[in-house]
Amino acid sequence: MIDSGLILSDKGFVKRELAKKGFDVEYIDAIEMLLLEIRLQKTRINELGRKRNEVGRDSSVSLEDKRKLRKMVSNAEKDLKALERYAQSLLFEVPNLPDPDAPVGSGESGNVVMFESSDHYVCEAPLPAPHWDVAGGLGILDAEGASKLSGAGFSLFVGKGARLLRALVNYGLSLHEEKYLELLPPHLVSSEALVQTGHLPKFRSEQYRCDKDDLWLIPTAEVPLTAVFSDTVFPAGSLPKRLMGYSLAFRREVGASGRDTRGLQRVHEFHKVELLSFVEPSMVQVELEGMLEDCLRVIRDLRLKYRVVDLCTGEMGDKYARCFDIEVFSPGLGKWLEVSSVGHFSDFQSRRAGIRYVDGRGKRRFVYTLNGSGIATARVWLSIIETYQRADGSVRVPDVLVPFMGCEVISAR
Repeated sequence: MIDSGLILSDKGFVKRELAKKGFDVEYIDAIEMLLLEIRLQKTRINELGRKRNEVGRDSSVSLEDKRKLRKMVSNAEKDLKALERYAQSLLFEVPNLPDPDAPVGSGESGNVVMFESSDHYVCEAPLPAPHWDVAGGLGILDAEGASKLSGAGFSLFVGKGARLLRALVNYGLSLHEEKYLELLPPHLVSSEALVQTGHLPKFRSEQYRCDKDDLWLIPTAEVPLTAVFSDTVFPAGSLPKRLMGYSLAFRREVGASGRDTRGLQRVHEFHKVELLSFVEPSMVQVELEGMLEDCLRVIRDLRLKYRVVDLCTGEMGDKYARCFDIEVFSPGLGKWLEVSSVGHFSDFQSRRAGIRYVDGRGKRRFVYTLNGSGIATARVWLSIIETYQRADGSVRVPDVLVPFMGCEVISAR
């Protein structure tokens, strides 16, 4: 949630910045009018309160008149709360302001490819096959079984396919255990937790909900890792606070009109290791660069062909102030696939969740939050299968995963 005070103090700036994200800036005019009404209502309440106090000390005023005045104050306060709730609901629909360093643009053409790897493993197969053919031939991915259990958009890993997925998670966690505190969060969270992190109410249709309990399946471990610190005040000098968490991630939206839905390109459920940091605003750029390097480390160690894309203002998500995508190349599909988004949200989430820190002057200020996918297994798994496939149909295991796999090659059973 952006700072409502900024709308009143510099509405023009807010509108210019939000226009970079393609947002309908006339919406800000409506919010401004509501905020001005709230300010006027507070003035009314103060005046009524002053009058109530004066009348309360005046013995010549009847008890009935005093009662009516107290009722007027009470009603005015109720009206104020209703206005504030409405203003908050409108603010929840407003995206975050972009970072000044984010490239301005719309559509994929506005994104900036920062660099592309040169030292990576080269597929041995003369004509790389898509992962569903390779994995199906090895008996390590059962698309029919997954469909039988859950329908389209789900996966059933078998044998060494399951072990490979587990190896990726274990390796991703082991790489970061000295820098990030590991939490194993619940996979069901309250509506409030999703509101605090910016997933509700705007993206309600993308979430899975358990109606009876008003609990939601998490779209990413970012949600519980952030929300568990709601209403927290970090002591002076205690930041950055770095966390990581392994979880399943659940996404209702898979792909438009069935596009790119075959295999593991787009799925409703996948395993992921998430990295998260709370920092002071002055530390955000250094922390962002460090987190990007941490997320790249896994991909480099796996020797997958990758590139880093600086997302333009029109392509980054609503929450982001700045966002980089890490993409790996899929030789069997012949295209790039996003496997990690690394970015910062400025104080967009911390304002919703009430997460603050004490600065050097003893004042409480909102933290900045950052997060990145340490490893999102589905697309990394498929890229390994396609990149390391061999002419005989087997798949070589990346060197760093051999200790976790207990084998160097995945062959047909």
